[in-house]
Amino acid sequence: MTQPTTAAEPLRIADDLQADVKLAREQGVPVLLAFMLTTCPYCTIARRDYLVPMQASEQWRGKVIMREVVLDSANTISDFAGESVIAREFAKRYGIRSVPTVIVFDGSGTPVTQPLIGVSASDFYGLYLEQSIEAGLLKMRNPQH
Repeated sequence: MTQPTTAAEPLRIADDLQADVKLAREQGVPVLLAFMLTTCPYCTIARRDYLVPMQASEQWRGKVIMREVVLDSANTISDFAGESVIAREFAKRYGIRSVPTVIVFDGSGTPVTQPLIGVSASDFYGLYLEQSIEAGLLKMRNPQH
């Protein structure tokens, strides 16, 4: 008899980034924010085929805090400074014009990599995500870099 498969946990929606960076500092890991639209087919691909499996994988567990910033909702989030802001306004601070866009941040809420915009050639998108997380890990564990 086969065991039923359980679906991977969805990305948690960003709601308290100040708490997320505090946790990131405590764990020595970066925060990955995925800026998405619920109606975007490319966001669905990035989420379903890359981010959710990565979040569930043993290789990346405990190495990154992943959150989704939903731009087509009226939800407010608490930003890195603890201020309440609408998600779309938060995204404007980082020049987000296309989705999906992924940015990796350090424990102070500073981007550590260039934004990863769109879902590029599928053979390389996962590699680009991994490289961004690795750069964030390096920054968190060696702040001089």
